[in-house]
Amino acid sequence: MKPGCRKFRLTRRNGIQPAGTRDILRATAWLIPALLTAGCATTAYRSPKSAAVVAECIATGWRKVASSGLEVPVSSIWSGDHYFVDVTLWRDFPTYLPIRSCWAKIKPDAAGEAAGSSTEYRRNFQIAHDRIDRVVKDCQ
Repeated sequence: MKPGCRKFRLTRRNGIQPAGTRDILRATAWLIPALLTAGCATTAYRSPKSAAVVAECIATGWRKVASSGLEVPVSSIWSGDHYFVDVTLWRDFPTYLPIRSCWAKIKPDAAGEAAGSSTEYRRNFQIAHDRIDRVVKDCQ
């Protein structure tokens, strides 16, 4: 060893320590419940109501779903053959493309069939998703 150089040791005293089994287990114990309560899901529904009524009901319900009382940013768009209702809580950086936390695509039934609609609902990593899911189900 050169004079004036100290041997570097990984100890708790100097704050640097390799991850041990206990640290990995502790991190996993926090991660598993978070992953079980948050997740992605796609659900399909059929409704006797028209697509316009279902889309407006979902948009109105999602605006009021926040437990804080604040209004959630919901957009509702008619794109020629279906309604698209979504919640965009943040945008990607640096492209600023929307990252949707949940969306619903509501298509009217084909002409000649009974009046009604079909809904494709998707949510991405929602922690308290019961209220969001309930809005979609109740609007059918």
